Amino acid sequence: MCIRVQYAPRHLIVDPWDATRQVITIPEDLTSTVLFTLRAVRAVLHQLDVPQDHFGALCWCGEDIDLTTAQATHRQTEVIQVHISHAPAAAGRHHAA
Repeated sequence: MCIRVQYAPRHLIVDPWDATRQVITIPEDLTSTVLFTLRAVRAVLHQLDVPQDHFGALCWCGEDIDLTTAQATHRQTEVIQVHISHAPAAAGRHHAA
């Protein structure tokens, strides 16, 4: 299963990575722009040793992470699927083992 993102109040986040659910939890106060949220997701993925390109964020399956739809519709308890598409990753992308 690929990663998913959930927003929560900062004081409720003990660990941003829930390996059991494969969910990255991002502080809801970072939702003011997609850039802040994407940086937070990218930082967690980097800590998990998921190779990243120079821009954006990549799931460990190699797909780009897109948070633009999630930004507009997020609810605190909702877990959001964050792939742009379910098509195979573009050439040159890294794939985690």
